Amino acid sequence: MTLHIDDNLEQRPDGTVVCRHCGTAIGIAADPLRDARVRESEPEEAGPSVRAESRHFTDRQVILRQSICPQCLTLLQAEIVPGDELSFRTRSLAVRS
Repeated sequence: MTLHIDDNLEQRPDGTVVCRHCGTAIGIAADPLRDARVRESEPEEAGPSVRAESRHFTDRQVILRQSICPQCLTLLQAEIVPGDELSFRTRSLAVRS
């Protein structure tokens, strides 16, 4: 049975996570966005609602990190995070024992 994760991702019966738009394998249940492309840019590129400069709040560089399907370029996840850290958002569809 195929599991509908969200509007952009689904998990196939073998555990492979694929883009719902083009069928490209993106990851596995334990790491759904493993093979997604990552684009990093200035936070202001997220849109007009991001107006404050990060230097007013932190000494660290802050970036917009976007995870994108490598085939059809559908945006799968976006976050504004410190540039020197890994993603704060994690997903796992694996069953924990």
